[in-house]
Amino acid sequence: MKSQHKPTPVLIGRRKFIKSSSILGYGLVVFGVGNCSCKKTHPDEAAPNRITKYTISALDSSIKVLPSDIVKESRRIELAAAANETESFQIVLRSEADLGQVDVRISELTNGVHTIRDLVWYQVGYVYVSTFDGHPATEDIKGLLPGWYPDPLLENERPTLVKGWSNTLWVNCPIPTGTPPGLYAGKVSLTIGGQLETIDMQLTVFDFTLPRKSTLPTLFSLSLEYLNKVYPTFTPAIREKWFDFLMAQRISPTDMYIDLEGADAKLKIEPNEYHRYLDRMNGFVVYPITATWSDRDASADELIARFEKNRPYIDALVSSGCVSQGNGVFYGFDENDASHFETMKKVHRHIKSIYPQIPIATTSMHITSVEQLQELQIDILVLHITDDIYNSAFADQVRAVGKKVWGYISLQPYHPMPNWRIENPYLDARVLLSAMAYHERFDGFLYWGVNQYNKIDWKYPATIDKNTPAKLEVSITTPTDEYKWLHGDGLLLYPGSSGPLSSIRMEQIRKGLEEYEYYQLLEERFGKEEAANWAGKVAPSMKVFSDDAHLYLTHKLEMAARIMGR
Repeated sequence: MKSQHKPTPVLIGRRKFIKSSSILGYGLVVFGVGNCSCKKTHPDEAAPNRITKYTISALDSSIKVLPSDIVKESRRIELAAAANETESFQIVLRSEADLGQVDVRISELTNGVHTIRDLVWYQVGYVYVSTFDGHPATEDIKGLLPGWYPDPLLENERPTLVKGWSNTLWVNCPIPTGTPPGLYAGKVSLTIGGQLETIDMQLTVFDFTLPRKSTLPTLFSLSLEYLNKVYPTFTPAIREKWFDFLMAQRISPTDMYIDLEGADAKLKIEPNEYHRYLDRMNGFVVYPITATWSDRDASADELIARFEKNRPYIDALVSSGCVSQGNGVFYGFDENDASHFETMKKVHRHIKSIYPQIPIATTSMHITSVEQLQELQIDILVLHITDDIYNSAFADQVRAVGKKVWGYISLQPYHPMPNWRIENPYLDARVLLSAMAYHERFDGFLYWGVNQYNKIDWKYPATIDKNTPAKLEVSITTPTDEYKWLHGDGLLLYPGSSGPLSSIRMEQIRKGLEEYEYYQLLEERFGKEEAANWAGKVAPSMKVFSDDAHLYLTHKLEMAARIMGR
C-alpha cells in the first residue's frame, strides 16, 4: 500500500477580500525546485537621492487591483510552474502626473543554455460598471462601488496610462513541453519618460509536465452567430484564431446552441476543423437537440424530424473519429423541468436507437432520482452548484449506475460560493475548476457562453482595435432592469479586430484547469484519498474555500513538491 501523505491543515479565509494583500505587497512567492518555501517580499528601497513620480509594482496574477488601489513598490517577481503550463503576473504603474511615452520590453528567461521565449504582455483594459443595485448577495459586493473594473487584455504597442490610476499590465509566460526543470531568470524593462526601470523575473520550472489534453471535460459555448454579427467579415482566418485561442485555454471550441435549421447552419464547425485539435479536445456538442429556449416546448416529432435532417452532419463527425476521440456529446433541453420529460423520453429514445455510444447531456434542477435519469436516457446530468442542487450524495448515486455528473454555473451562485462575475475575487475561478472540482468529484464542467455580445441594449459591440485606450466603451452588463447588477455573465472574451481578446477572468479559468492537473498527478502517484485531502486544504466544500492568494500559492508549491517526491 502506498503511504498516505497528510497535508498540513490550513486556515480558510473565505471572502477575506484580497485587496488587502495587494496593498500590503503580497503575491511575490519564492519557489525552489529543492526548497519549496513561501515568503512575503518587501518593496525595493529607492536610492537616497532618487526622485520618482511613479511607482512600479510586480504582483501575482491572483490579486485584483482596482484603479484606486495603492500598491507598494516592488521590482521583483518570482513564479513557479510545470512544463506545458502558462504562468502570469501583473505590473502595476501608478502616477499622479502624465508620464508621457512608456515602452515595455520583456527578455527571454534563461537557465544556462536553456531558454524560455514568447513571453508577452497585455494592457489591462477597464469596463464600466454603473450599479450593483439589486444584487442578491450583499457580501459579494461589500465595499465595491460603481466605476471602472479591470478585465479585458488589450494588444497595445505601448501602455496607455490613466493619470491617478493604478494601471495594470498583464504578462503571460508559457512554459513549453520539454522545458528542463530549474531556475530561469530574466527582466522586464520599462522606459518611462526616457528613464529605464527594470523588474527582475525568476521562474522555477518543476520537474513534471501537465498533459496536453485537459483531464477535466468541459463545455464552454462559443456563439458563432454572435461572432458572425460582430465581425464585418467573419473570415476563416478569424474563425481559426478563435478556435486556436480556446484550445490554448484547454477548452474545446463548440457552439452548444447553434441553430442548424436556420441561416447559422453555415457556421457549424466541420469535422476537418475539429480534426486539428483532436489530440487536445475533451468535450464538444455533436448536435444540439434543442437550440433555443423555446425549442424545449416543441413536439417530440418536430425535434426528431430536425435530428433526422442533420444525420449526415452527425455521421460525418462520427466517421471522422471526432466524436470518440474528442469526447463528443448530444446536448439539449437546457434547464428542463417536469413539463419536458415526456418529450425528452421520446426524443432520447430515438437518438439512442441510432447512436447508443454517444452520451446525452442535459442541465436540470428537477431530475431528483436515478430512476428519472434512467427513464429519460440521460448519460450526463449537469447540475447547478447553487442551492445544494449539486450534492455529493445524489451525485454518487448517479455515478453508481454508470452515469456522470458535471457541475455548472451561470449568473448564480452567490456568496459564499464561487463565481466569475466581475465582482468576484480572481481566485474564485481558479479554486472552482481545480481544488473544488476535484474535491466535489465533478466529472466535467459546463458554462453557457464565452461571448454573449448583446449587452448594450441588446445590440452588438464594435470590434476592438489594437492600441485602444484602457477605458473601453464595451458593456458587460445584462441590459434589463431586473439584472442591471449582473456584470460579466456569459462574457469572458472580447472581440478584437483580428481575433479574440482574453480577459483576466478567462486567464483565471485556464489557471484553474491547469491546476486541476496537479490533483490528477497526485492521484496517479498516491491515490484518490490523498489527492482529495490536498484539495480539501483549500476547498473543503463548495461554501467553504480560500480566497487568500498567499495561502493558495503556498499550497500549490507544496503540491508540486509532493508530486516531485520531495
